[in-house]
Amino acid sequence: MAKDSFNKTADWAPGTLDKTRKAIGDIDPKEAATLAKKLGGQVLNERTAHADSPVQNTPRAGRPSAPSSRTPHNPSSPSSGSRSKTSASSSSSHTPVKHRRKNDLQTLSPKLCTEIDKLMMSSEYQIKANYGIFNFIRRFQKDGTEKILPAFYDVTLKLYIDQMEAFITVIKTLIQTAPPTYKTKIAGGSEIKFKFLRMVAGWTMQNIKLAYGDLFMLPQPILVCDLIPFIKAIYRPLMTVYYYGSSKIPKIIKEIYTDQAVYPDTDKEKLQSLAKEAITIWLYIDTEIIRKLYPLLMRMCSDSYEVYPVFFSVKVADILQFVDLHKFDLLLPDKPKEEVKITERKETVVREIHGKRDETVNTGLSLLDRLFPEAGFQKLDTHPDLFPYFQPLYKFGDGFNILSPSNPMQVTVVLLRIIEDFFQGCRNIAFVKEETGGSQSDSIDAVLDTWSAYREDVFNKLYAEPLIYFANQIYSQSDFESSAFGKKSITNLLWQAQYQFLPQLKFKPLVLERPVNDSKYPPLYKRIDFIRKYFTDVANACDAVAHVRGTVDSVKNPWEHYRFDIPNEISKRLDVLLGAQNTTATTNATNANLLKYTLCIAAVLDWWINNPDSPAYSVPPTQVYRISEEDGKPQFSVPERHDQNKLFAEAIRSAYQNKS
Repeated sequence: MAKDSFNKTADWAPGTLDKTRKAIGDIDPKEAATLAKKLGGQVLNERTAHADSPVQNTPRAGRPSAPSSRTPHNPSSPSSGSRSKTSASSSSSHTPVKHRRKNDLQTLSPKLCTEIDKLMMSSEYQIKANYGIFNFIRRFQKDGTEKILPAFYDVTLKLYIDQMEAFITVIKTLIQTAPPTYKTKIAGGSEIKFKFLRMVAGWTMQNIKLAYGDLFMLPQPILVCDLIPFIKAIYRPLMTVYYYGSSKIPKIIKEIYTDQAVYPDTDKEKLQSLAKEAITIWLYIDTEIIRKLYPLLMRMCSDSYEVYPVFFSVKVADILQFVDLHKFDLLLPDKPKEEVKITERKETVVREIHGKRDETVNTGLSLLDRLFPEAGFQKLDTHPDLFPYFQPLYKFGDGFNILSPSNPMQVTVVLLRIIEDFFQGCRNIAFVKEETGGSQSDSIDAVLDTWSAYREDVFNKLYAEPLIYFANQIYSQSDFESSAFGKKSITNLLWQAQYQFLPQLKFKPLVLERPVNDSKYPPLYKRIDFIRKYFTDVANACDAVAHVRGTVDSVKNPWEHYRFDIPNEISKRLDVLLGAQNTTATTNATNANLLKYTLCIAAVLDWWINNPDSPAYSVPPTQVYRISEEDGKPQFSVPERHDQNKLFAEAIRSAYQNKS
């Protein structure tokens, strides 16, 4: 009787035995039997978890989860029957939770939430539904502003997972197919490329797939807060290599290809295919996954609105904390040695250039005329209308169509876009990183990474959008321009142009209030000044050893054939001008010549915006929008040209005949 009473009062709560065994650790069964025999006693039973237990009836503030798989136990274990009974009871009493997990999103100001919400609804990201003028209705719906488009998590996220998995697979294949000697280097090498291979090969998709699968166990609709585990899981591995420099990853892969290609038994065709596939997938990951999910990441870990890619620079600490990474987990460039810093400080003496019109600018204007015959680059002083010529080529967004030919922003945006094409080829040039010693100094990597933002973010958001509003108001209200708000609008436009693009712009403010400079980027006029100086130094260094194609300190591969990962309007024309079909050592289509051509075009932009005597500043600054000759109202479109390629072909043919 006493024994029964003891068993009744001393039985253990469910799970006690499992916890005890885990605390003891692994132990040999024979050793366990010997100890039990020496110590005596008995193994008490656990209580079963009844359906009416208070613990079972306590509602959980979380989403339903799949039953966890249990590790099979040894049938001879003293309490295996008890544990099986407990498991069965617990499983049978489980009921799906009808409400979603707790909202773990940080609390932000309504203004900031609205900005991020607008970004998620934009056509570029398509994370949330955009109902246009009816978007206000979402505020009256339950969780209306937090709903995620079904197509986003059904299709887009699945595609992202497939691409990440493909990237891991191709990197592992590159490692597995490497020669044994190179595999040894990969396993223990300290160079960045080997660290990169080891790091990516160590990525797993398990957490990402589990987080994605959990989404489909939630009641509809899916909200932003439901994506927190998935965003954490997918950004965690990507951030380990992103801060090395997303544009440098293709260079690493090419270097790995070059290393392995020299081994005699290497299947070069297969190796080349793998390298191309790896680069292609990485470009997709960089431009689609990392970029297209950034609004969600910003909503989850940032306390301010930051444009892409500035967000990843200014919010490093917040991002790493969110994805649970430390700086030591990241693949980062090696720090230069101290003696290199000292040497470069002494040698870096650059002459001041403020938009000077010299032979480089003249060459650039001639080159632009060869690349785009009859566009009007040889007569910029007459302010030709560039819209009909370049809109079919570059498909500029709304706002560019409204720019008056007299508005210097039209030429500025076109040159920005042309240089953007040149920079696509420059990304494959192995620049040697310079250490100038200044914390605010610019770098060629930073320029290449953020150049497109001057068109996509600075121009489109800070200038084009206000210009569209201004022109629409004038079109519908003839007296708007003379109203107080109209005067403020035109003044703000002029300030933004001066802040970002045209430092020599002189105008009389119609209102005293100045707009805030919201750009996260250095002003374009400072950036282009740096580019002109930097490329001048590099081009001069190449010219000094061009006769022997010698080594250049600032560039590792000046004499290699240039390469554009994706053909564009500039690459197709350069291929013709420089004879890119010649891939031998005597080709003119080298990185050195690409640098010189880029320098010439950059010099034109530098002259256009930094020289106070350039045609950019020869017209009244208030002529910002296109005016119809018929009614004097804003004009929103003009006929486009479609003979650009024909003009280029005829110019090439004519030049060839003149040489003959």
